[in-house]
Amino acid sequence: MIDFMEILKKKKPIIWEEIQKYLPTEGPEDFIEIVSEYPRRQGKYGRGALILLSCEGFGEDPSKAVKTAAAMQMSEDWLLVHDDIQDYSEERRGKPALHKIHGIGLAMNAGDYMHLLMWKILMDNREVLDEETTWKIMKEFYRFLEITARGQHLEHVMMKKDLEKLEYDDYYGIVYGKAAEYTINGPLRLGAIIAGKGDDILEKISEVGIPLGIAFQIRDDILNIVGKQNVYGKEIGGDILEGKRTLMIIHLIKNAEENDRKKIIEIMKKQRKEKTNEDVRYIIDMMKKYGSIEFAENKAKEFADKALSKFKEYFSDMKNKEEIEAAINFFALKRTV
Repeated sequence: MIDFMEILKKKKPIIWEEIQKYLPTEGPEDFIEIVSEYPRRQGKYGRGALILLSCEGFGEDPSKAVKTAAAMQMSEDWLLVHDDIQDYSEERRGKPALHKIHGIGLAMNAGDYMHLLMWKILMDNREVLDEETTWKIMKEFYRFLEITARGQHLEHVMMKKDLEKLEYDDYYGIVYGKAAEYTINGPLRLGAIIAGKGDDILEKISEVGIPLGIAFQIRDDILNIVGKQNVYGKEIGGDILEGKRTLMIIHLIKNAEENDRKKIIEIMKKQRKEKTNEDVRYIIDMMKKYGSIEFAENKAKEFADKALSKFKEYFSDMKNKEEIEAAINFFALKRTV
């Protein structure tokens, strides 16, 4: 079976080379350093790789998708700056979060600047694509980023909702908004748009991308509980500290015995700064005791199987189908990063 990590190793330098063309080379005080901090830390580049794979799979030269992939990565970097501030996160990609180093004001400004760079890269697509396709790409970015902003809003609203009133559909609503469109479906659709595919193909892609994106986020939530911090790149148990309403927390509340449930709710109601390492350890132990992690594992596999089934139904003739199947397995099934 093809190792998707090997695919990432090949695609990442191509995208990074393009990103470097847009990072600032001048500015006041520490402007260059602060704006470039997250891009230079370099994430996995999974979304950008999906764009290149999709473009190639639908019959177009993937070099035409490099700018779009670079813009996608830049969008991840500015979103993460804002997300880290909103979630009071301590770490990102194995180092202190940007606002922990430079303060909220400078971090927010850096995120805003990277947002501008994203649109600049997309406008420059006119160098490699026709005007119509360039505009379609920008419209697709707007489409899934608007959904992402709504999903971020929903997540924060749900963090104020009574834990005992939460349903699994509340979680799926958050995940659709925050991950399914942005992480998987949007990138796959972008590659197809560059390859000149119409709405009929885009709709079929969504039948693959949305369940795969949901599976991806469930898997990411699991890694936040059972992953290794030096590999995962974020603090283990961070979702508990931040009070995130994950599938595992909802399952735990629904299945815990009364005394355990009361303590779980008491811990989850605490502010981040009030929670202790013992609190986090207790919640994780309860998740293991009541099968919440196993429940999430099964749900991730269920959504991944649905995505793979639809992919085989619609796109079995793609020339790089084995690479995309490797991506499906990487994003949705058991992984360490």
